[in-house]
Amino acid sequence: MKFKFSKNLEYQKEAIESIVSIFDTGKNIIQANEGFSLRSVTGSIIANELEIDEKKIKKNVVSIQKQNKIEELDSLSTTDFTIEMETATGKTYVYLRTIMELYKKYDLKKFIILVPSVAIREGVLKTLEQTKDHFREIYNTGFGYFAYDSSRLSKVREFSHSLDIEIMIMTVQAFAGDERLVMRQTPDRFNGERPIDLIAETRPIVIMDEPQNMESSLAKSAIADLKPLFKLRYSATHKEIHNLVYRLTPVDAYRKGLVKRISVFGVRDDNSNTLTFKVRKIEIKKGEYPKAKVLLEVKTADGSFTKKETIIKAGDNLESKTKNNAYKGLMVNDVDSIHERVELSDGNYYNIEEENENKEAIFRTQIRETIKAHFDKQSELGDKIKVLSLFFIDKVDNYVGPDSLIKTIFNEEFNILKKNYNQFKDVDSQAVHKGYFASKKERGQIVFQDTRGDSKIDKDAYDLIMKDKERLLSFSEPVSFIFSHSALKEGWDNPNIFQICTLRQTNSLMKKRQEIGRGLRLPVDVDGNRVYDPSINVLTVVANESYQEYVGQLQTEFTEAGYKTVPETTDARQNKVAVNTTKHLDTDDFKKLWEKICKRTKYNLDVDSSKLIKTAVERIDERDITNLVVTVDKVNVYFDNAEKMQTSFSGQSAGSQLKQDIRIQNVVERIGQETGVTKKTILDILFKVDNLHLIFENPEEYIRSVIVIINSSLNDLLMNEGLKYLPTGESWEIKLLFKDFEALPNKSIESEKSAFTRVVFDSEGEREFAEHLEHSGNVKVYTKLPRGFIIDTPLGQYIPDWAIVWKTLEGDKLYLIRETKFGYSNLIDELPLVEQQKILCARKHFDSIGFNNYEVSEKPDLSDLVK
Repeated sequence: MKFKFSKNLEYQKEAIESIVSIFDTGKNIIQANEGFSLRSVTGSIIANELEIDEKKIKKNVVSIQKQNKIEELDSLSTTDFTIEMETATGKTYVYLRTIMELYKKYDLKKFIILVPSVAIREGVLKTLEQTKDHFREIYNTGFGYFAYDSSRLSKVREFSHSLDIEIMIMTVQAFAGDERLVMRQTPDRFNGERPIDLIAETRPIVIMDEPQNMESSLAKSAIADLKPLFKLRYSATHKEIHNLVYRLTPVDAYRKGLVKRISVFGVRDDNSNTLTFKVRKIEIKKGEYPKAKVLLEVKTADGSFTKKETIIKAGDNLESKTKNNAYKGLMVNDVDSIHERVELSDGNYYNIEEENENKEAIFRTQIRETIKAHFDKQSELGDKIKVLSLFFIDKVDNYVGPDSLIKTIFNEEFNILKKNYNQFKDVDSQAVHKGYFASKKERGQIVFQDTRGDSKIDKDAYDLIMKDKERLLSFSEPVSFIFSHSALKEGWDNPNIFQICTLRQTNSLMKKRQEIGRGLRLPVDVDGNRVYDPSINVLTVVANESYQEYVGQLQTEFTEAGYKTVPETTDARQNKVAVNTTKHLDTDDFKKLWEKICKRTKYNLDVDSSKLIKTAVERIDERDITNLVVTVDKVNVYFDNAEKMQTSFSGQSAGSQLKQDIRIQNVVERIGQETGVTKKTILDILFKVDNLHLIFENPEEYIRSVIVIINSSLNDLLMNEGLKYLPTGESWEIKLLFKDFEALPNKSIESEKSAFTRVVFDSEGEREFAEHLEHSGNVKVYTKLPRGFIIDTPLGQYIPDWAIVWKTLEGDKLYLIRETKFGYSNLIDELPLVEQQKILCARKHFDSIGFNNYEVSEKPDLSDLVK
């Protein structure tokens, strides 16, 4: 196989041109290099040189930023430039071709590529090897390249004296700080000069690959010692931004089909009968007592449960923290930073990264799902594309030993599953997997480490995984499953990784974006051609957490990186503007509207317990309780039109059986506390259900189901039969509700038709709705109802959104109340139950005062305003 590269990918050409244009003097150059003194010769050293002043560089940068729609960021430097490209979109190819363009236009020849790890170094060397002929075809010239090696200093001398394009790849560690490093010594053959000084005389262009790993003061000082003509920074995850001239975001890459789409298999330990309490981290701040970040199961506002990381300290009541009865009576006795543990009032110690007793079941489920997805993908692609899977494991010891847990499970599950696939029936499980880990020698023995080291001791695995990408992608090579701890975290990737499995006991420091980045690159077929078929290009991530947790953290990482994947927040430091009432309050139209809607009410509740029992029993008998197994939720991940990350279900499956520790608590008391229903009614319900035996299969799920059903049945009866609104004889007064206030300018719009000079909006949909009200010829007057216009409900207070006077084509005037809900394809079904019920309460309120034009509008363009 020979990799084939395209020279005409538009986004790559834009990134290259963005750099090359920085140094354009604007002269009408007839032939390359005219008007420049681009190369100076000092002795026999060939150095880079440019003739362009700082003022022109700054002007060019501003022009490029405007063209690429990048917000101008102040930067004091005119020798530092940033290119941000999503992982797997050809960053290495882009900066290598940029080198060729800089040579072609400005005769620049000396380039140093700085990398933070061996994995990235080997990736760069491999790309240079693969693209050499490709670039020669485009530019009709070759180039020299080598990885810096302190034992081969002749290459450094050759770099400084050569008349050709020279590229040196090295790590910052090779020349940072320590004067004992060969780079900073004066070997005899260098005539008293240090190699680093020889390099500095060439005024190299420094290309920083993943510069976020080179931001220490020591690294910055070392890079400055190279005296670079200028620096180019390439990464998907920059920490520091200097003159950003090109940006290709994850959303851009996703929408342009430049990376694989993502599917997440969320593997969950759903044993809710076991107390969830995992210590993630002990935090110590100066002047404060230690606190712990722990994983707890929290009850949400809608009555469901979710696992959430929470900060706790000594004295905290866990039931209060979580609203979850499972933690009843549990207090935090001690957060012990010395021994890295938390003690609870039940006397138990919980250590950091405490192992899950169901670890083997979870690992087995993850490995099985990954192998199955691998087999399915390879069966789908046949012999056109070889499929690879990558495993990030929790501990090296769980793989390297002959009887290690992960290796044993893999071989067992592979041999079970292969019987169902003709392509794999005769394949030996031992031959299809290899691992690459950091290692060192201790007392003559090879010791593998749980670190991100740079060892090459396992030469066969190293050469196959790190160097011989073509062989790994060939069907003649049986290896297709790769295991690593963290040595392949960033910098290494392979286009045909279709599955990534994260086998970890707890959340590691490894970032989601770094993990999935190893498999985002578009695949190649057996002839080396890039494949752009979106139906093929899907990366499956088998995660050891729920898909909500996985996608939530991934979205957080995008947000922290500055991408718009969540709704914009308001800057509280903005200067507020005055909002005053208007003359519309005194018009006949507004007074007539107010007269119709201003009456106040109170509600009464009355529920027939026999109906509650009947309804609850019917619903409980319909329930089926799942066995205690590892659950696999399968979802597709995509970006919506607002650039927010969303998910859609693609399936669900059950994995290995969990260990069971069945404990039946005081069921009646628990249900009574969480529903408010009498013990007699609860006992009547439990005696009449036909499936009470299921409580012994999964007691916690059964009890939670009963609580949810009783609450839901109670609310339905209250809303539909037991809730009545009665007018009180009192009314809301205009003068008391409509008062001047202040608002943020970016959360309000000016108004000509409203009761206020500005209309405050809570969402983009509300802003659009208000603008349509302003410009509609049918609207006479309207108002966003003030916060004091409160309708009491059993579920809390409710304030409708809008009151409107609408003039029809026939000249009639309609008086409307509208609640606005945007972004739902089927409004009533998709709204949370609490919101649906508050809307029902409001309808009962308005019906009781004789006002019958209260509705919900779903479209901001007013097209469903009048029904």
